[in-house]
Amino acid sequence: MRTMLLFAIILQSVVTFGHGVFAEDKPLLEKIEWTDIWVVKANKDDLPRVLLVGDSIVKGYFDVVEKILVGRASCARYTTSKYLGNPDYLAELKLLLKRYRFDVIHLNNGLHGWDYTEKQYGECFSKLLETIKKHGKGAVVIWATTTPIRAGEGLAQFGIETERVKERNSLAGGFMHKHGIPVDDLYGLVAEHPEYYAGDGTHFNDQGQAAQGKQVAETLATHLSNKTDAGDGQ
Repeated sequence: MRTMLLFAIILQSVVTFGHGVFAEDKPLLEKIEWTDIWVVKANKDDLPRVLLVGDSIVKGYFDVVEKILVGRASCARYTTSKYLGNPDYLAELKLLLKRYRFDVIHLNNGLHGWDYTEKQYGECFSKLLETIKKHGKGAVVIWATTTPIRAGEGLAQFGIETERVKERNSLAGGFMHKHGIPVDDLYGLVAEHPEYYAGDGTHFNDQGQAAQGKQVAETLATHLSNKTDAGDGQ
């Protein structure tokens, strides 16, 4: 009996340890995983450099931001389907941070990793901030709220996932407030504008991308002007 009990304790320890390793080294993946890295004027350092980090929403409004900031900042993006807690996410981000010096980093990532709980989502922020502080060379960090998802005829209603988006935004907001990180409220910008959305209720049409890009560019310009004389656009 004592031998069997000891064996059961050892087996449970192995299973528990194995689950932890699996969670870190084998993250839950989506059907399609993708990464897009784009660095404008990579061979020149004549302007402040900004980095937009996020998913396909960021990729959608990136061109708008770049056009507004032309002559004031060189823009780069790291957009991916990877969940915030995926160790590969931090590894890829670290490559960019080590290669380039960014004056401002604008983060917008909350529409992936639905197989994880909101508690697990909230636990990712510490490692993200730690990575940026360690490799970001003093970059200003800005967090953007995740945009809601719409559904129904004419996209007149919020989709059921929007409740989870709200919870994620609340968790992120609390963390950012605690660490003194400014928040760019993209949720509030689009929440009452179903006309901004593309047909899938998640992504945005040209009008929605223009509205988000304008607000993000203005936010970036404000922090650039606070950090360097090159960001005031005057």
